[in-house]
Amino acid sequence: MVAVSGGNHGIALAVMAAALDVKATVVMPRTAPARSRALAEEAGASLRLTDGMDGAFELGMRLADEGLTLVHPFDDPAVIAGQGTVGLELAEDAAEDLTDVVVSIGGGGLISGIAAALRARRPGVRVWGVETAGAEAMSAALTAGGPVPVPLSSLVTTLSAPAVSRLTYDHAAKLVEDVLVVPDHEAVQGCLDLSTHAKLWAEPAAGCLLPAAREILSRVGPGAHLGLVVCGGNTTLAEVTGWAERFGLG
Repeated sequence: MVAVSGGNHGIALAVMAAALDVKATVVMPRTAPARSRALAEEAGASLRLTDGMDGAFELGMRLADEGLTLVHPFDDPAVIAGQGTVGLELAEDAAEDLTDVVVSIGGGGLISGIAAALRARRPGVRVWGVETAGAEAMSAALTAGGPVPVPLSSLVTTLSAPAVSRLTYDHAAKLVEDVLVVPDHEAVQGCLDLSTHAKLWAEPAAGCLLPAAREILSRVGPGAHLGLVVCGGNTTLAEVTGWAERFGLG
């Protein structure tokens, strides 16, 4: 098996492949979080590193052509259905006054599954997407009317898909209220705020949800009740501290 990933997808494939006694190769960019790389290797996967996410997808497709089974991180209905179980949990466990759910977007698999589940179980709940500037594949697709390649420059490599797929674009176009774009420094500040105020350790792919949530509240009104899908904590104190110093954050 082979997976292309900036973080969670590759870790999950490595763990499940080990449980099934199947050989796994995980392809990540060199800029992927050190913790993500380590967890994939610790689970027993062969780790291949490339110079960027574009290169990671190219290598993953080449390995699939050579005979490995590709488990795509977002362009697969079964993967989207699995990610949609997060939406089922929200539908079952969230308070009845939940009005909005905010989800980070890389390739769009997670938000596609969550939005589909909520439309089926809690159709009155709005779903919003969040990207970081320099990793705006879904925003670009929605503007263009379909998937388009985008240049990648965000430090949030776990959200840096070179393009969304037609499958995830169709889900977002039909089921997502809007996609907000957050600059990297606000995503890092979100990590600091979650750590300080919620005692929750998160990577910038989740930190970007906080500034987006504030913008959503300004649009829909302060009476809304938001649910944020904090999708990962695969970063180190040194990484977050370094980004905070780079942007002059405290």
